[in-house]
Amino acid sequence: MIWQISVACIAVAFIALVGYAIAALQTARASMKQMNQTLERMELKLEDMSSQTVKVMQAAQQVTEDVHGKMKSLDSLFQSIGQVGESVAQVTSSVKQVSATVSQSVRKAGQSVETRQTRVSDAIEWAAWGVQVWQKWQQRKQDKTIQPKPTMERDDSHV
Repeated sequence: MIWQISVACIAVAFIALVGYAIAALQTARASMKQMNQTLERMELKLEDMSSQTVKVMQAAQQVTEDVHGKMKSLDSLFQSIGQVGESVAQVTSSVKQVSATVSQSVRKAGQSVETRQTRVSDAIEWAAWGVQVWQKWQQRKQDKTIQPKPTMERDDSHV
């Protein structure tokens, strides 16, 4: 009789253990399914983010090439101004009074060129700053969309 009661107790304990294992496996399966869905959403967002990053990099490269081309055109302008200055110096060496007037004009032109060069330099700095601000804004915007929102769901399956 004790033998049968022991076997019955073991059977009941085994059934309870199997029931608990099934519940735990179902909970794990639900968690894995939810994690899989989250990973799929993150993958889609990552693809979108990478395409936007490529677009930003292409735009930055175009801006850089444009600025580089404009700087090269300014080099030829400075060379031309230098050549004009040499010609003026040769002509002004013959007449002292004309020399003083031309000298003042060259100084004013040099200051104007310096001012323009400073403006171009400032514009490049502002453009670089604007690109950095825009990139940080995009990063923060993307960070806010990537962060999962906490849910207030209650899991009563293992209670």
